[in-house]
Amino acid sequence: MKKKVIALALTACMVPVGSGVDVMAAKGDSGDKITLNWQSYDSYDKYQKVVEAFEKENPDIEINFEEVSDYATKILTEATAGDLPDLINCNTGTTQILANAGALQKFDVDALKADTEYKFDDFWDAAENYCTYDGDWYSLPLDGGNYGWVYNVDMFDKCGIEVPEDGFTWDEFTDACKTLMEHKDELGIEYPTIINDLSSAIDTMYPWITEAGGSYLNDDETCGWNSDETVAAFEYVKSLVDEGYVPAIEKLGDGYDALITKFNAGQIAMCRVALWNSTYLQDDVNWKAMNAPRANDGTQAEVLFLNGIGISSSCENPEAAEKFIKYLTSEEGLALYLEDNTSPQIAVRKSQADLSVSMFDENHDMKLFNTGLKYAGYIDLTETFADQQTIIGQYFDEIWHNDADIKSTLDSMADQLNGLLAQ
Repeated sequence: MKKKVIALALTACMVPVGSGVDVMAAKGDSGDKITLNWQSYDSYDKYQKVVEAFEKENPDIEINFEEVSDYATKILTEATAGDLPDLINCNTGTTQILANAGALQKFDVDALKADTEYKFDDFWDAAENYCTYDGDWYSLPLDGGNYGWVYNVDMFDKCGIEVPEDGFTWDEFTDACKTLMEHKDELGIEYPTIINDLSSAIDTMYPWITEAGGSYLNDDETCGWNSDETVAAFEYVKSLVDEGYVPAIEKLGDGYDALITKFNAGQIAMCRVALWNSTYLQDDVNWKAMNAPRANDGTQAEVLFLNGIGISSSCENPEAAEKFIKYLTSEEGLALYLEDNTSPQIAVRKSQADLSVSMFDENHDMKLFNTGLKYAGYIDLTETFADQQTIIGQYFDEIWHNDADIKSTLDSMADQLNGLLAQ
């Protein structure tokens, strides 16, 4: 795919990681500490233990952390002025935008893999799509969150519904909804479940489209979300509405608080839950996690958001910056970060899969959120990601809220997206 040119007058020169810059020499003749400036959309308390542990082991390096509210705007403004921080947090889609703009340095992945103590291959494979641009790594994975489903164990038991280990197939999911609806008065529910149309419409339909066999990009890198498979995914979700198993698709706020509130109140028997909102699930409800519904052929998908951290192109001490990032994303650093974190995060390392859900009772089976990384992902991340999100949301809204014809609406959407994808 051709790169989209972002109008950023970067005045800073890019210093490649592993270019031979000597850390001690970079300190200058005075022997002063190296100060690495780090900007993030997160709060410092999430990272404080790791930073303090690193600084204790490396007294010649100091981390200066700054939480930024309008993060993307500030970073791009700083890139234009050639005044970037040394360390930059990268959330979903940001790595590609910043890499395309020349604001990030590449990582020497061969060197990382050669460091047997770092265990680069322990990262979940899904991380690569979020941390790379044009085949090169510009950030390293730090944490993230995905989606899963939870169900009311008591309600399912009353109806004799057993949850398969790998999750319901679409047909089984429909049957479960039918059974729950037949017992709605006994259970006190309004619907078996609710499918929420999120502010980012991709999040709602990505799993269903992928499981139906739809692919966001065709082999020629044009938009593939107007395929017969994509139409079938919309028709399946629409059939759940038509059968009365879910209410009409609507926006219930940004996030899943509204669905969790209804689930906690016993108004629905199951719902899709974002990991970062799962702490709102109440323990006085006998609930348990389950895998996302899967296609009848077994194909499974869910949405994943992933955070990473990279080194800016203007960083004058890239070896010191890489040393910190390697510590932060190492087994030791991530353990410090995750063990006492009150906000559940996906552990990006396979060996630490349990740490992100340590705040939950084992009976809830929340480990499924971690194993979900085997099938979780997102649309192909490119430098026009935000614009693609906007277009997709507009056309999906036409289908759900204006009863537009599915196929012709998706065809029009694909035409719009192809203009972006061709840039």
